[in-house]
Amino acid sequence: MKTEFNVPIPVKRCFVLSIISFFLVLTACPSENGSTNTKTPLILISMDGFRWDYFNKTGTPNFDELIQSGSKAKALIPVFPSKTFPNHISIVTGRYPENHGIIANRMYDPVFDEFYYIGEGSAPVRDGKWYDSEPIWVTAENHGQKAMSMFWPASEAEIMGVRPSESLVYDGSISHNDRIQQILSWLDFPAEKRPGFISLYFSHTDSYGHQYGPDSDEIKEAIQEMDRTIGLLMAGLKSRDIFNKVNIMLVSDHGMASIHPDSIIYLDDYIKMDDVYMVDWTPISSISPLKNVDEIYSKLKNIHPNMSVYKKGDAPERYHYRNHRRIQPITAVAHEHWSISTHEYSATDDHAEDFNGATHGYDPAYPSMRGIFVGHGPAFKSGFSGPGITNIHLYEMMCSILGLSPAENDGSLDSSRVFLVN
Repeated sequence: MKTEFNVPIPVKRCFVLSIISFFLVLTACPSENGSTNTKTPLILISMDGFRWDYFNKTGTPNFDELIQSGSKAKALIPVFPSKTFPNHISIVTGRYPENHGIIANRMYDPVFDEFYYIGEGSAPVRDGKWYDSEPIWVTAENHGQKAMSMFWPASEAEIMGVRPSESLVYDGSISHNDRIQQILSWLDFPAEKRPGFISLYFSHTDSYGHQYGPDSDEIKEAIQEMDRTIGLLMAGLKSRDIFNKVNIMLVSDHGMASIHPDSIIYLDDYIKMDDVYMVDWTPISSISPLKNVDEIYSKLKNIHPNMSVYKKGDAPERYHYRNHRRIQPITAVAHEHWSISTHEYSATDDHAEDFNGATHGYDPAYPSMRGIFVGHGPAFKSGFSGPGITNIHLYEMMCSILGLSPAENDGSLDSSRVFLVN
């Protein structure tokens, strides 16, 4: 089946239809700054935990085709903390976590007196009150473009009073093939219903990376599975004769670093755990002291050479992790490959596996934490390799491609323009 992005015009045209056709052709073409409107859909695809160097670990013919005829960054640099939800929300809002509000995968809000946590079936994830910034699907809908989402974190919530035209609540049991078929079915919609923005999410490489590590044979198999899955999408686009008529952005939220049970910092060696409430654990510990903050801080600040400890407001400026009310009074940050725990927790058989394999959340300056960016389609340069880019700049890029006026954000189109045609 061939799907066209221009409205078909009958052979016998009247003068009015000719004028309409003329303007449809104009709006379907890239503007002077490389942007396009909804006649050229944008598909944003996240492969969770797909590290910047995974393309080189095994054969990836479909990824190779996208890269060779598209644009690729050396790496996509995450925001701090390099966790799943903070970074997915930064990608679609262009804001640092202290500005968009999702400062961790698990956090406490003192105004709501409630906890936010991720995972299948999470009620807070679907509650729009937690999100302080406008994601790209809200921007699109506010400009009269239809947005549709297949599992992007927070896309099932009503944010600022707006939902995507279609979205699905996360269900990890839905197969990769079925997710691709859903995307293709949306593209098969008639022109008036067809989305201008589509998002798609896969957790596969993150799951395998955590369990087996970034250098394992198992992660190579996971990379191959994602290459096959993206190949299925490419084949579907080609069969519709639209592969070069849609824009694809392939991204990931973070990388992965190996961990080991010999590299654990035990907080109970230095403080009484009854004196604190642990909002989040490792490798970024969010600590709420039940006693004097300065006392707990003084006991923790220099206890281990592989852990940095900050009072709220004192984290490095480059973290952009100082001001939001959900940031706890004390934050402990493990260095690469290290974990934070207690003797009691790590000694139990149920939790021993938490300190094998790999994890993320560390300082984004570590190369191991970096992800991927690949752009393919009429908006992107062909055969171009560019520098690393921080993920907050992708929102402005997407707004430019879709012809949208961006909401307030921390990014800059000047930082991502190098990958675009104009």
